[in-house]
Amino acid sequence: MKFALVSQDFQTITGKTGRARKFLVYEASQETQPTLIEKLEIPDTQPTFHDLHDDDITPHPLDHSILITGEAGEGLTERLSRRGITLYITTETDPLIAINGVIKGNISTIAPTPHKDDGSC
Repeated sequence: MKFALVSQDFQTITGKTGRARKFLVYEASQETQPTLIEKLEIPDTQPTFHDLHDDDITPHPLDHSILITGEAGEGLTERLSRRGITLYITTETDPLIAINGVIKGNISTIAPTPHKDDGSC
């Protein structure tokens, strides 16, 4: 399975998923330990999830992955699911603990941030 984690410092799980440009990308399964595949930085010339708010067609490099973040807004879960992305919002900041929590089904999750009308995601 492909796991992507929002990570502004390329070490820990951070938030602001809609505008995030930095992600840790892992491969993992029940049979294999998480392996870091890449430190992905979306260039300014490519859209963020926020930029794709009303666009389900333009590809995103994290389509069809499991996305783990520390914060995401309310409508984002539905929009990401249309891209084949399963979203987990957690207070866990350690990437390996979070990935193993998803695999084992015991990751602690939190609710999305309520929607604001100020254009933030």
